[in-house]
Amino acid sequence: MLSKNTFAILALTALFFTATINAADSHKHQATSEVDPQKSRCEDKVVTCAKTVTSAFAPNGDLWRLWVISQAMYYQISKDNGKSFSPVVQVAIAAEKISARNENRPKIAFDNYEGVYLSWAMPRARKYTADVRFSYSKDYGKSFSKPITVNNDKVLTGHSFNEMLVTEEGDISLVWLDGRLAHKLSNQGKKAHGSALFLAQANFREHKSTFTNKQLANNTCVCCRIAMTYNQQGDLAILWRHIYGDNIREFALLTFSETSDQSQPIQISHDHWKINGCPHQGGGISVDEDNRYHIVWFNMGEKGKGIFYANTLDQGKTLSTPLSIGELTAQAAHPHVQQHDQRVDIVWTQFNGLEHQLWHLQSRDKGKTFTKAKKIAQASSGSDRPFIIKQSGVHYVSWHRPKQGHLVQAL
Repeated sequence: MLSKNTFAILALTALFFTATINAADSHKHQATSEVDPQKSRCEDKVVTCAKTVTSAFAPNGDLWRLWVISQAMYYQISKDNGKSFSPVVQVAIAAEKISARNENRPKIAFDNYEGVYLSWAMPRARKYTADVRFSYSKDYGKSFSKPITVNNDKVLTGHSFNEMLVTEEGDISLVWLDGRLAHKLSNQGKKAHGSALFLAQANFREHKSTFTNKQLANNTCVCCRIAMTYNQQGDLAILWRHIYGDNIREFALLTFSETSDQSQPIQISHDHWKINGCPHQGGGISVDEDNRYHIVWFNMGEKGKGIFYANTLDQGKTLSTPLSIGELTAQAAHPHVQQHDQRVDIVWTQFNGLEHQLWHLQSRDKGKTFTKAKKIAQASSGSDRPFIIKQSGVHYVSWHRPKQGHLVQAL
């Protein structure tokens, strides 16, 4: 477990590297769901009062956005790619604590049978402890199952920074950063390095409603979000910040298959960032039809500083030369990536001292070359992380600006 002083340092680091967003090209669709901060009331549970927003497209083309106010989750649905949204609906579950800040927020996913899947981290009584929670709707959000705890260890320790994928048939894969091994070592008077990466799987449509728990890796950073997607074989491609040696924080990649022996994590970044703390800076991954993994990350190491992009055709064994992205002097941070066909889009945030800005970079040849970076939006009252979501081959950036509005814009 990290000390209170260490977490204080981490919090300052996270604040320092918060950034991003600016005005869109006239030919592109933009929706911001703006609300006048002077007129909005947070007791109305409007999205502008949230710290984070999670967005995803359902199979029918609906765009869902999900956020937290107090001890409840709320959602809205858009049938026009974010131009307008339905009235606010509260998720029909009992009130409980829900983490919704920076790297740690609720997740939403769908199957092809009107199933809606939610996962989140629920803080426990002791500081830095939590459980991963889950609820399922089989009627497109009209009702939700009673929340259950996904981690099966029943230990008062850290379980959070969860990510979730669901297949068309309802196969659920949940990963998170888990402190049970570190807790055990601490009780034995031994030193632990970070957390562990755990995977849980289930299928509620097929009445497999007990989540498995499987350790995939140890010595992970304790508070950087995980990135996860499917590759062309349907295997899980998982990217996270790992601890190497004496607190060297680099990114690791694991391709996990149910039909073969678990492979070992492969170190992706080699920037040599030595820090006894967590920078709250997760990476991003997207896989194209050639099974090429497109990867983005952030480091502040002795050998590499800032945002980097690279791709790999052999699941991380060899990597293209990392491309530096954004302006380091403008605190470029929080990158996300998405691909479709020949196209690769990357977004990130910067801060010019007055406003947070959202920046965009695009490749039209599978990451070989990129166009000139463009500033596409800005925020005056703080910034959430930006994420790229896609629907029918179109990429949209989802970027929440607390008190200002949630932006959905086609790239």
